[in-house]
Amino acid sequence: MGKSKSLRDRVRSYFVPPVNLRPITQRLVSRIDSIEHIEVNSDLESLLLESRLIKKFRPRYNIASKDDRSPYYIHFIRDTYPLPVINHNPDGSLAGPFLSGLIVRRVLHQFRRVAPYCTSHRPVKRPCLYSHLGLCNPCPATGDRKGYLQNIARLKSLIRGHFASVRQSLQKDMGKAVKSQDYESAAKLRDQLKSLDYLLLTPVAPDDYIVNPNLVEDQRQEAVDSLKLALSTSHLILNSLHRIEFFDNAHLSGTAPTSAMTVAIDGEVTTRHYRHFTLKNQEGDDIAMMGEVLSRRLKRADWPTPDLIVLDGGLPQLSVVSWNIPTIALAKKQEIIHLPNGEQIKLDKSHPGLKLLMHLRDEAHRFSRRLHHKHRSKMLK
Repeated sequence: MGKSKSLRDRVRSYFVPPVNLRPITQRLVSRIDSIEHIEVNSDLESLLLESRLIKKFRPRYNIASKDDRSPYYIHFIRDTYPLPVINHNPDGSLAGPFLSGLIVRRVLHQFRRVAPYCTSHRPVKRPCLYSHLGLCNPCPATGDRKGYLQNIARLKSLIRGHFASVRQSLQKDMGKAVKSQDYESAAKLRDQLKSLDYLLLTPVAPDDYIVNPNLVEDQRQEAVDSLKLALSTSHLILNSLHRIEFFDNAHLSGTAPTSAMTVAIDGEVTTRHYRHFTLKNQEGDDIAMMGEVLSRRLKRADWPTPDLIVLDGGLPQLSVVSWNIPTIALAKKQEIIHLPNGEQIKLDKSHPGLKLLMHLRDEAHRFSRRLHHKHRSKMLK
């Protein structure tokens, strides 16, 4: 069992002349009968799922690690202020086995912004640098044991893959903080929620992948189907949502204007179809810029025709529409979908179809700013 961002490259590495393989890998290859894979949403989910599968099936060629060292496990020290530790002892462990200590440290490092904890020697007499960075909050030196233990409980839930319950807990506590006008605590909880969302765009527990190996594909289909259903209430005629294209502009007071096109194919955001545009309009008119980029894109007969075009903005951006392809706009903050006829569609932020559009928008924003910053750097030289 293993994980890889490029399944083709990972599999290909095993099918090379035997002289290039270690003896243990040669034996593994000689026994291969078939290959199965499970697609996941993030690198972090792949780490946790790999650990869960190895623990469940104990495959011979994973347990026998390349340097004969034992696998790694996560434990929690029993203390007034507990903290996670990494060792080779499987007894009483919360998670593992992990085949690399680096992998375990990566998992804990990524979760620390969501569920801060203290790594200082006990007893802790004063806050350290990590406390000021928000990675140890509340610090044991403050005496807030209840708040600290709550973070440890969330950390354990994250390690077990119970992401949804952690999100619900953070949202509940943030609501309580706002209601009691404790805005400082509410802001910290909000930041923890944002960190969790950043780590896991669509959080899925490892066990869910084991039950349904096609879960990611099912999620994509759900996003497409739910978006099509939501838009069918309008006057848009949608025969398919096979290809969705999203457009966003970036500029600074009209200087170095750029645009980006991001694409989803059958619900999957595919970076290989992204495109950059350097715009000629230098007046800072976002409407004119949007008209320019769409005009240039639609002249590309060698590119597949989109089933839906989505613009970053609202009704003003939709004023450039002069084609027969279904087109909508997505407004930031309230995440309202605007239609050319003036209609608005408000979906819950948990709606799978809206989450797909938000993901495309965030990617388009990131991609357009990358080229924009590159042009600005050249102007400053």
